[in-house]
Amino acid sequence: MDKNDVSLLGKHITGILKEEYSFYQSLYILLDRQKDMLKYSNENKLLEIFSDIERCYLRIKKSQDKIDSIKEKNPQMFKLAVLSPTVRKIFNSISTLIKKCQNIVIENEEYVKNRYERIQNEMDLLKNSEKILKYIQSDNLSTELVDNH
Repeated sequence: MDKNDVSLLGKHITGILKEEYSFYQSLYILLDRQKDMLKYSNENKLLEIFSDIERCYLRIKKSQDKIDSIKEKNPQMFKLAVLSPTVRKIFNSISTLIKKCQNIVIENEEYVKNRYERIQNEMDLLKNSEKILKYIQSDNLSTELVDNH
């Protein structure tokens, strides 16, 4: 393990982290857009939002696997390579973006929870209305009264 190998690995990791930084920037924009959709749009956008979330989850998993495979090949060289100021700077930037994404996700979860509760309440009201309709329809007197007028 010489200095040149560590430098090459550092450049390789930097390239990967730059891709990841770009991904997390896009993820932040997507989550912010989702927040607006959840806050201002109707329920027909929910499926689109959840499919976006699934794609992001798979992309994050792919990123983790990529870094893990590099780390597993040579753990000592990986430790040295990630000490590079460039790698640390990009890593810190990604960490900041991840924290921002987490904050938006927390907000989005709150919107989804509120929307779910509202939909649940509406469903309960519909069920209650259905019971009332069945009761009214089974009452022969009310039908006769309507027919006699």
